[in-house]
Amino acid sequence: MMEKVKTWLSLLVIIICLPYLVTFVVQGDFLNDGQQQESAGKDSQEDTGKLVLILAKEMPVTFEKEALKAQAVIARTNLAYAKAHDQTEPESISWEDMRDQLGAKDFQRCYDLLKSCVEETSGEIITRKKKLIQLPYHYVSAGKTRNASELDEKSGMPYLKSVESANDLQCERFLKIEFLSKKQFQNKLKEAYPDLDFEQDTIEKMASVEKRDRASYVLTVQLPGKKVTGEEFRKIFSLHSACFSIKEVDGQVRIVTKGYGQGFGMSQFGADKMAEDGSSYEEILSYYYDGIAIDG
Repeated sequence: MMEKVKTWLSLLVIIICLPYLVTFVVQGDFLNDGQQQESAGKDSQEDTGKLVLILAKEMPVTFEKEALKAQAVIARTNLAYAKAHDQTEPESISWEDMRDQLGAKDFQRCYDLLKSCVEETSGEIITRKKKLIQLPYHYVSAGKTRNASELDEKSGMPYLKSVESANDLQCERFLKIEFLSKKQFQNKLKEAYPDLDFEQDTIEKMASVEKRDRASYVLTVQLPGKKVTGEEFRKIFSLHSACFSIKEVDGQVRIVTKGYGQGFGMSQFGADKMAEDGSSYEEILSYYYDGIAIDG
């Protein structure tokens, strides 16, 4: 008898709950469909996590949010370009290093900020004439960004035009002055180019800047019997940028460097100052990259 009562009670519960169960299932399907439609063209959960770590690697978390959002779009575009062209993906920081870098106290706040910058620009990439492009950037310019065509007429990057970035002069990394003895200077050059013959002891005969672009970055340097690019010279002496000057001062070699990075594309420090002044991330990107579209 008790078994029959239990059976009838179970059937009664099913009959009462059936309409609610059907409604839940149907509405649940609609909700899932809605979520799928909403996430179409957006970042996957995996890409969101990856972009947060790339963003943490590429830009100081202390920068203004609109500057960070601009960098998030750059990171997403470069990641998409790397995937499309089977290239190395942008470098990222590990979760462990990110925690160590930010500290336990500030980690959650900083992580939430970076994640919001990625999510608020979700799916947005930069194109030019409907084609995905690569987006170089640097920490701070020498006062102007560089025009890619001056370095290489066939660069294929007509969107890298020279623009003023005067706020960069305020950056603590804008200027670096260092001194080397003539012997140290010669030895550095000889390590890179063993065949160099220093017949004269004047700095002008050891190394002289031959050509600059319109943003003052060095294109070529004349060494004894050899010409090298500004970027090659920069690497030999570990200079912050290729915007440098060489001069003899009190018997030593003085090297003055302006800017930090290769000088093409967005100046991160300049972007931060634009954001402070009220510019949106779209305005920042459109200022530093010519003729682009932000798709997403």
